[in-house]
Amino acid sequence: MKKIDYYILREFLTTFIIVSIFFTLISLIVDVFENLNRFIDNQVSYNTLLEYYRASLPSMVSVTIPVSCLVSSVFTYGMMIQRKEWLVLKSSGLSLYRLSIPVLLFGFLLSVGSFYFDNSIVIENNKKKNSIKSLYMSKNKNRIRDKSVFENVYFQKNQKDLIALEKFNSNNNVAVNLNFIEVENGMLLRRIDSKKAIWDTEINKWNLKDFSIRNFDNNGLEKNVVISKNDSLIYLNFSPKDIINTASSSEEVSYLELKKQIQSLKNNGVNTLRWEVDLNYKIAYSFISIIVIFCGIPLSVYRSNTTLAFGGGLSLATIFSYVILLKFGQSLAYGGVLTPFLGAWMSNFVFIGIGTYLMLNARK
Repeated sequence: MKKIDYYILREFLTTFIIVSIFFTLISLIVDVFENLNRFIDNQVSYNTLLEYYRASLPSMVSVTIPVSCLVSSVFTYGMMIQRKEWLVLKSSGLSLYRLSIPVLLFGFLLSVGSFYFDNSIVIENNKKKNSIKSLYMSKNKNRIRDKSVFENVYFQKNQKDLIALEKFNSNNNVAVNLNFIEVENGMLLRRIDSKKAIWDTEINKWNLKDFSIRNFDNNGLEKNVVISKNDSLIYLNFSPKDIINTASSSEEVSYLELKKQIQSLKNNGVNTLRWEVDLNYKIAYSFISIIVIFCGIPLSVYRSNTTLAFGGGLSLATIFSYVILLKFGQSLAYGGVLTPFLGAWMSNFVFIGIGTYLMLNARK
C-alpha cells in the first residue's frame, strides 16, 4: 500500500511543481507587460526591478497554489483512468476514498503551510513591493500610494492616540466612522466617535459631523460628554497624510497583527465587525487548497466517459465559483447579515458539501 501512496503522491507532486512554475511564470510575464509603461516612464533601474519582482514572487506563488492543486489532482487521477491504472487498482479492492488519502493529506499540510507562508513571508514581501511601487513606479512620486480609498484603517500614533477608520477617501479627505481614542498609562482619557469627518486643509483641523466626545478622569470614569449632530472643527493629532502613510491593506497585515488590533479596539469599545470578518477570512481562504483537491478528485473520475479536458474545465469552474462565493459571504458579513465566522466560512461549508456529494456518488 505504501508503494501505491508514494506513486500517487509522486505523480501529484511532479504535476504540482510543473504547474506551479508555469502559472508563476505566466503571472510574472503578465505583471511585466502591465507595468512596462510605468517602468519606462519612471526610468526604474535594473536593481530596483529585481528587488520589486523578488518581493512580488511570494505573492505570485501563493496565488498559484490553489490552481496548481486543482489541476494536479484532476491530471493525476485523470491520467490513472486514461492509462487503465484505475481499473487495476479497483480490481485490487482499493476504493476512491483510499486512493484519495495521500493527496488529501498533502492538501491539508499545504493549507496549513500556506497560512503560515501568507502571514509571514508574503506579508513582509508585500510591504516591500508596495513600498517600491509607491516610491519608484507612481506618476507623482510625492504621493505615497496610488490607491485613493482605504478601508478598515487602524494605527497608533505617539504611543498615546489610537485611530480607527472604517473608510477614508484621499481624493476628498473624507473619513467614515472615525474612532479616536486617547490613552495614557493604560487609562482612557478621551474618546471621539464621528459618523463622518472631513479634513480642512486651510486650518488643518477635522470637521466632525454627527459626533460624540467623551472625557474621562484619572479613574477611568466618564466626567463629561458632548453629543451633537452639527458640524464642529476640532484638532486631532493626525492628518490624511498619516492615514495614507500607515494604512495597511489586508495583504500587508498578518493574522496575529490583525488579532491584536481587534483586541485593542474592543478594549476601547470600538465596533470591530469588519476587522473580525477579515480575520476569519484569512483562515478560511487558507483552506482553499484542500477543498479544491477534495472536489477535484471525484470530478476527474465522476463518470466513465469523463475526459481529462472536461474534468479540468469543470474543476476550474469549481475554483472560480469557490472564490466568488467566498467574496459574497464576506460582503454579507460586512453588512451584518451573517456573523464574521459564517460569512468567511460559508463557501468552505458549501464546497465541503459539494465535495462530499461527489465523493459519495463518484465511481469508487
